[in-house]
Amino acid sequence: MSARPPSPARLRAWCRAALLALLCLGTVFPATADEAAGQAGAQAPQVGDRPPEWLGLDDQGRSLRVGQYRGKVLLVVFWAGWCEQCRRELPQLSALQTGIGRERLQIVAINYAEPQADYEAFLRRNPGLNLTTIRDPGTVARHYRVRAVPNAFLIDTQGRIAHVQRGYTPAKVERLVRELHALLPPVARSPTPAATE
Repeated sequence: MSARPPSPARLRAWCRAALLALLCLGTVFPATADEAAGQAGAQAPQVGDRPPEWLGLDDQGRSLRVGQYRGKVLLVVFWAGWCEQCRRELPQLSALQTGIGRERLQIVAINYAEPQADYEAFLRRNPGLNLTTIRDPGTVARHYRVRAVPNAFLIDTQGRIAHVQRGYTPAKVERLVRELHALLPPVARSPTPAATE
């Protein structure tokens, strides 16, 4: 006796449950089999490597590149609005950006593969984020071999990857902040006027 195929309603419910499970895990898979095959043998950038140069287009349509931040510490973070870990991490990174300042640190938060409307709605709900944000349809993430969020690459003042963080825990963020502080260039001091006699 052959088994009956599942009803369309049951099949839809199963697909929704599977998609929800994947989203809760924070996993985002490549869109096509060709992309998956291309990524299978490729390794994500590691500590000591030069990262992929292009970071995407900012909200004003300007092309951002790693090289334009040479001399500063650069933190590239991939995130998504549906990711609870990302929602906890982004305000912490924003406070870090504010506290250190853009003269020594630049944080670029790259939104991974969310629809434009969802990306814009997230930014409207979080107007206080002091981060350079980019919406990436997946192109930049492919070059960085990012398939899950949150994912961060800490890049030193010479343009090399100094630390890679995948996932989020308070301990991981503390380690990232320690690594970041060790890389920061010294604070530029204004010259003191000469004493008059």
